[in-house]
Amino acid sequence: MEYALSVVLGSKNRKNLLKATINSIRTNGFNGNVEIIVIDGGSTDGTCDWLAKQRDIFTMIQPNYKVTDSQGIRVLAHSWGEFMNIAFKYASAPYIVMVSDDLILEKGCLQKGYDEMERRRINGEKIGAGAFFFREFPRHNYYRVGLLPKGYVTLNHGFYVREALEAIGFLEEKDYNFYFADSDVVMRLNLQGWSTIALDNCFAEHLCHKPIFNKKKNYSISHLRDMDMFNQKYPYPIGDTMIQKKLFVDINTYPFYRYAVKNVFYGYLLRLYDGYRKN
Repeated sequence: MEYALSVVLGSKNRKNLLKATINSIRTNGFNGNVEIIVIDGGSTDGTCDWLAKQRDIFTMIQPNYKVTDSQGIRVLAHSWGEFMNIAFKYASAPYIVMVSDDLILEKGCLQKGYDEMERRRINGEKIGAGAFFFREFPRHNYYRVGLLPKGYVTLNHGFYVREALEAIGFLEEKDYNFYFADSDVVMRLNLQGWSTIALDNCFAEHLCHKPIFNKKKNYSISHLRDMDMFNQKYPYPIGDTMIQKKLFVDINTYPFYRYAVKNVFYGYLLRLYDGYRKN
């Protein structure tokens, strides 16, 4: 079967949230064949058993766990780039859509994104990726895409052009353990002539993460090392950090309340905290 889209997501121990994400893909209303690929990091909560019963999902299992590296730093055994490349390189469609296992797509999001990417391709634009606007639910009252040095649009969730990924050698596997690898691929795409764009009509809800309360250790050593690597590779000026859109988008966030109520609670607390800081 030929696919118009390959939707790729990594997951570990988030069975119910993963189900909600998969449902938002299945019911999105895309007019074409969609290949769904899940790369699982070794779930022990029943995720793998559930995935084994899904006839429309291609499942890969690559256990990914923490180890101590030669510098005594706790890291993932397989970097984010190495882990995700397993699925990215298998994906067969001309467009690879990357989502996370705590994301719910707006209905029609995939079709709108596909139509925009195709329109630009037909017009002769050399586009490497298109980013969805997303919101940290329920913390933020706006949807956003991030901006990197040189003003390049970064992609947390959205479309990659497979041809572009092939041209740059897919995701970086060695320089980063986890953080900034997604930013790195965007920088390489743009610097090699593949523009990244914001998809103005594509929206998604992303579950707010629990805050870190230890002020002395907001970032892990591994995170800081990845950050330093990115800054060394791309020492360019940074201007605005995001594009925001404030509007109502009809997305069913009920699964977040049902399966991750603590995250939702913390999200509302952070919303109050953000408002306090502004005042």
